[in-house]
Amino acid sequence: MPGLKRPRTDGDTAPSEGVHPSRRRRLEDGEANTKLAQAYNDLADEIPSVRLRGAGDLCKYLTAESPDQAHHIDIALDRLVKGLCSGRKAARLGFSVALSEVLRLALSQTNSEDGDDFTLAKATEKSIRLTRPEGKVSRQEQREHLLGRRFAFQAILRTNVALRKEVPEADWQVYVKAVIDLASHKDWLRTECSTMLYEYLESAEGARLTATRVQGLVEALRQAKLLKTAEGVALWLAISERWPDTLPKGVWAKKSPMSADEQTTLKKILLGSSAEDEEETTNVKSLQSGTRQAQPNFVWKAVLGWLYQRNVSHDFERFWHEVVERGLLHTSASTERKALGLQVVALAVSGALPPYLGTVLNEGIVRMLITQRSEDSRYLFDAAKQVFDSIMGRAKVEPEVAPRLMHALLAGGALDQQTKTKTIESMLQRADEASLEGIVATLRMVILRPRVDSKGQVDARRRAYADILLILIRLHKSKHSSGRFIAPWLKQVLQLLVDLGYRDVATEPSPALADATRAIFRSRLASCVSFAVDQPAAVVAGILTCILDTLAASWKSLGEPLSRQAKDALKSAEQARKDTAVKIASQRTPEATAAPAFDMLFGLSMLQVYNREADSIEALEDLQESYDAWEAGAESSTGVVELLLSFVSKPSASLRKLAERVFAVLAGNVTAESLQSLLDILQQKESLSGQQELFDERGDDAGPANENGESDGGGSEDGVVDVEDTSDVELIDGDVTNASEDDEAEEEDDSDRSSDADEGANGSAGEDEEAIFDRKLADALGTAGMEEADSDSDGSDMDDEQMMALEPHLATIFKERSKLASKKQDNKDAKENIVNFKNRVLDLLAIYVKSQYGNLIAMDVILPLTSLVRTTSSKPTAEKAFAVLKQYFEACNKNKSLPQPEDDAPCFVILAELHEEMKLGGSKLHANACSRSSLFVSKVLVAKDLQNYKRISKMYSALQREWYMDLKSKVQGSVFTEWTSWSLTTRKQR
Repeated sequence: MPGLKRPRTDGDTAPSEGVHPSRRRRLEDGEANTKLAQAYNDLADEIPSVRLRGAGDLCKYLTAESPDQAHHIDIALDRLVKGLCSGRKAARLGFSVALSEVLRLALSQTNSEDGDDFTLAKATEKSIRLTRPEGKVSRQEQREHLLGRRFAFQAILRTNVALRKEVPEADWQVYVKAVIDLASHKDWLRTECSTMLYEYLESAEGARLTATRVQGLVEALRQAKLLKTAEGVALWLAISERWPDTLPKGVWAKKSPMSADEQTTLKKILLGSSAEDEEETTNVKSLQSGTRQAQPNFVWKAVLGWLYQRNVSHDFERFWHEVVERGLLHTSASTERKALGLQVVALAVSGALPPYLGTVLNEGIVRMLITQRSEDSRYLFDAAKQVFDSIMGRAKVEPEVAPRLMHALLAGGALDQQTKTKTIESMLQRADEASLEGIVATLRMVILRPRVDSKGQVDARRRAYADILLILIRLHKSKHSSGRFIAPWLKQVLQLLVDLGYRDVATEPSPALADATRAIFRSRLASCVSFAVDQPAAVVAGILTCILDTLAASWKSLGEPLSRQAKDALKSAEQARKDTAVKIASQRTPEATAAPAFDMLFGLSMLQVYNREADSIEALEDLQESYDAWEAGAESSTGVVELLLSFVSKPSASLRKLAERVFAVLAGNVTAESLQSLLDILQQKESLSGQQELFDERGDDAGPANENGESDGGGSEDGVVDVEDTSDVELIDGDVTNASEDDEAEEEDDSDRSSDADEGANGSAGEDEEAIFDRKLADALGTAGMEEADSDSDGSDMDDEQMMALEPHLATIFKERSKLASKKQDNKDAKENIVNFKNRVLDLLAIYVKSQYGNLIAMDVILPLTSLVRTTSSKPTAEKAFAVLKQYFEACNKNKSLPQPEDDAPCFVILAELHEEMKLGGSKLHANACSRSSLFVSKVLVAKDLQNYKRISKMYSALQREWYMDLKSKVQGSVFTEWTSWSLTTRKQR
């Protein structure tokens, strides 16, 4: 019945059964259109894989056989060409790929009945027609359409239609003329179109072009007067490689724009203008580049590539000097042109042949880079960074060219310091072992022949190069050596530093080395040893052996001849080092474990003799005696400890590290007498008198003065800062120790800490120094009380004779004041020296208690350390002393090993002295140190005999009774709380 639907039966399985054919076709077309729309949408996606999938789906749809296939292809071509004019997302990239594939499909149907509709000429005409903007459009829209046409032409070229023999020559001419017309439209389009043609000519497919096709392209370029443009030069070079016969005569001399005769014309063209003859260039203005280039034109890559391929150094140098240096980077060039020039330099650095790198980065260009990169306010600051990035990128990819790059960059001196970058350091870090030798040879070359004239600049550059050698050693510590055989590059570094620091090679460097510069190289050599001290003993031995062998081989050429005593001591020490080397290699006896320590001691002591350090010969002789005693089986630790103390008394990081390392090896052999020599230093006054007493006893009047003692030798260059001035100076807790800086900070916390008797003793009865000076000056001038007598008087009523009579008195007063200021500074310096010395001794004691916690004589450190916490004027030193105590106690607890005295009496003496120390008062840190030390000694006594607890408790009771009765007692109440807690804890443990 009308209006009723036929009920569905089980047999109705296909959804399209019973549907009218026309409706089924519409459904299928709708589904296909949906997929097609999705494919077009995917072509504009930013993800490349999605774009490729869209192009594949579109080609799959168009290759399906159907009566309307040609119609579908034509519609697709229209839509794709129009899509190229869109700037949406990545539409131009995706549509360009799809257009190439669809054009291949269309042009392949030349044998079909619709083949006449798909020809090269018609595809070119379609591209022009569909990319022509309709009506009045904005400049941006016009640009989008012109760019779309360029991509359409590129899509046509990618189909390799030009390689098809069946394509008529007339069609190729239509295409070429269309491309050249587009290139002539705008200067940026000329670059775009020329890039497209150049890349195709250089490709494998383009190489198959026939001479006839290329001849047509050349003729079109000639007619459009584009052969003498920058882009024309690149195309000319590309064509001359494969089709030289197609190039016309009379355009370039010798048919080459790179000819020496065309240098001026080429320079003019590459700097941004056309060079057609005046009578032929009616449109020169339209061919000149009117926009600033954000990056170098592809022409530069083409020209540089042509020069690299020819590999004629004279041609490259001529081109670089004339076009780049005297053109783009000329002093009178605009900022925009210089920016382009630096971009060309970066391009050349990334691809130049290794021999050309010195030309690319010549001294003038490097100096310009340093200048522009030294301040971020420079106009070319970012452009210079591109060059440095290119340099580091090239060095990373090709480490073998690092020496050449280094040689070029080091011509400017301390590049990293001046530019505030890490260009040199990064190159050094990436260098492999094969290139390290070349880098060292480069450094030797620039050190011996700095390319500057001023003496001050020469010294400053050599100082900077010495720092670079030190950085090289630090960055490649893992590549120093294998066993006692050091790496060849490291051997070169050490020998170079020895030559420059010690040997008389005044005839080789130009100009000659200054004495201050020699001292710098000696200091850097010591720093090199400092870097190696914490490495395996074999590495240290190898480095010291290399240095000493080089020095021994050049006794006659040393800048300052050695004395007979020094030579004898050195010969004996060298024989001892050979003996230790044999012992280390054989490992025959347990005692041989001390051999590496003596080996390092001999090495550093011998180096000190070469450095002409005070008392170094005597120290080496004393070491020889200690070594002989050790070999004979006698006690020798006292002499060694004294030598180690002489090392740590100097502000040298290498000597401190060496002393710590040797002390760790010999800690088990340290006697009570040797240990006491360390503890005596902790009890010295932190004043001038304490320094005199300490170092007079040690035979070193100078004290721990700066071991370098050299001047810069001529000032700095361009703000050069010597980054290694403190490389071999003692650092404590990361900072150069300066006890005076701690004084003010600790006044409040340690206000009750006792001070030295001589500090603050200047002046009369504590009278202020300024007041004393003012009083003496007033007495001399007769102005005391003048203010009260006559406030308006200015004291100008003295005659000349009176003034002359006053002059001797005034001179005496100011001389006394100068002496007073000098004495005050001496006291301050002495205090710093003593505090630093104590800190280094504490480092040695920390090493000792860490390994010798079970040794009975280790208990000797308890009382001196506790007393130091109270007496020192440096809060960090007090904290370090407490840390050593804490480390000692924790090592015993952790290893469950306490000292086991045979006699209780010495331990009770220590305990009684600790209780007396508590009564002296001090900071909370001091009270804590006394309490923990007292409890540790109690623990040792109770562990030996439980009955000792009774006597200990009586001592604590007596101390507590005295504290309770005396309200002025300085004993901290926490001492008794901790004693009670310890008693309860140990009782439970029993």
